[in-house]
Amino acid sequence: MRAKIETIDDLRTEIIRRKAQRLELENDLLQVSERIKTKLRIPVMIYNKAGNFLNSFFGVERDDPAGKENRDWVTNIFRVGLPVFLNKYFFPKSGLLIKSVVAMVSQKAAKNVNKDSITDIIDKLTVWIKSRKSKERKDPLIADYGIPPDSETY
Repeated sequence: MRAKIETIDDLRTEIIRRKAQRLELENDLLQVSERIKTKLRIPVMIYNKAGNFLNSFFGVERDDPAGKENRDWVTNIFRVGLPVFLNKYFFPKSGLLIKSVVAMVSQKAAKNVNKDSITDIIDKLTVWIKSRKSKERKDPLIADYGIPPDSETY
């Protein structure tokens, strides 16, 4: 249970104690994070080397500055979701080779899909739907000007 703070001196000592406690916890956290970094440094380095080797083996360029400009959350969803969807619904009983080829091809195709292309498609669909409705409504309208001026309504 905490001691009650009754005077300004008690408050100042409590603030100093809390700051010291915070610094101690921050130092402990830094030490733990440094230990984790040193433990993971070699496995991460091996993983990066293997990834670079496999990418160069298959002819994939890792640093594609033009491709990074067009990537957004829609592109990332399509890069993950499109291969899963195709392999699950269109190639459910195919082998590993076919599934991996489908995954590579669909990921390449998904790079061209982004928010702008999706909004362009939606805009074209809405224009097409609106134009079809406006063509259906073009019925000859009867000109109605209200009560004729020669009518005798007393």
